[in-house]
Amino acid sequence: MKKLLIALAAVATAALVQAASVSWTISNVYSPSDSTAKVATGSMSAWLFVTANSTDVTTGIPVTTLAAVQAVLDSGDLTGLSSLAAAHGTNSSAGMFTGATGLEGFSSGSLTAIAVVVDSTDLATANNYFLAGNGTEKTATFTSATGIKTLGWGSQATITQSASGWTAVPEPTSGLLMLLGLAGLALRRKHA
Repeated sequence: MKKLLIALAAVATAALVQAASVSWTISNVYSPSDSTAKVATGSMSAWLFVTANSTDVTTGIPVTTLAAVQAVLDSGDLTGLSSLAAAHGTNSSAGMFTGATGLEGFSSGSLTAIAVVVDSTDLATANNYFLAGNGTEKTATFTSATGIKTLGWGSQATITQSASGWTAVPEPTSGLLMLLGLAGLALRRKHA
């Protein structure tokens, strides 16, 4: 509840100082270990990634691509997500994620984003993740430098309750060992 109030305070502050802001929501997220239970409050985190914006919406917000986010997810070291993200939040109630980010220095424009949920509040200890809406991009369009727009991915029950909804974070050591093994085989074959 405290984190929800903080997010709402950030949105209210942005409205008071006449700056635009984007709030975002992801709901009905079920646990990767129990498809019948929504994730516990404060146990996971969600990350917002801006994938496109108009030329007016550029100040202070990192812009990335779905491919760049997926490359970090596939690497097994999710700590790289923090440098690509425009915003971050934890689940403020069971199965519900909310967040907000302020925008400054533009008069109007649009912003497109994707969201990733990980099964930990710390990226270094995450074991599973999923792309909200299966990677669906959401767009907010502003006609002035003020106002609040919402990016809503809605209920993720169908995605997170299915066996393939959550993806296990690959273990970086396994990939390195496999690469070393293949290199050894290639050298052995070359010398034979």
